[in-house]
Amino acid sequence: MTRTRNDLPTLPRRQSRGIRKAAGDEEQSVPDPSRIWTRPGFLIRRLHQIQSGLFLEKCGTSTITPLQFGMLTVLTEYSDGADIGTLAFQLGTDRSTTADVARRLARRGYIEQAPAKTDRRKMVSRITKEGRVCLRNKEPCMQVSQDLLLQPLSPKQRVALMDALRILVRVSYDKGRAKMRL
Repeated sequence: MTRTRNDLPTLPRRQSRGIRKAAGDEEQSVPDPSRIWTRPGFLIRRLHQIQSGLFLEKCGTSTITPLQFGMLTVLTEYSDGADIGTLAFQLGTDRSTTADVARRLARRGYIEQAPAKTDRRKMVSRITKEGRVCLRNKEPCMQVSQDLLLQPLSPKQRVALMDALRILVRVSYDKGRAKMRL
């Protein structure tokens, strides 16, 4: 994929002397977009940062993180609870990070952890009533953050983006730092 800066017409371009007028009539320096903006990995990482920022802005920075929200969401789908390996697979995180997130949620009373009945070496996490309340209370602000992220796209573009993202993840599920096994 060989692209140039000229392939990026929607990004702000530097005017002469590197200055352009901002919305509030203030002068602001806006550099030309770097060639890094032609790399899908960079854009995906940057979009994840933006989504995390939107989530924290809309849901409050001191209450729950996007990853914690994700774990609570996954646990609602496992009535008998889920072990760390299952949660790590579903969240696309490594087992160590997953275990740490589970411990934090347990300390807050959002999940409970107990050894598995079939294998006492495994820890099983279950969402608590408090966790369900937290999830229910945060669902609207999470949805707002998702809607804000996708707002510039038409409904058809939103479907296409989600389809493309699913394809990319499914095809390369075993390539990430947190290996997924299907």
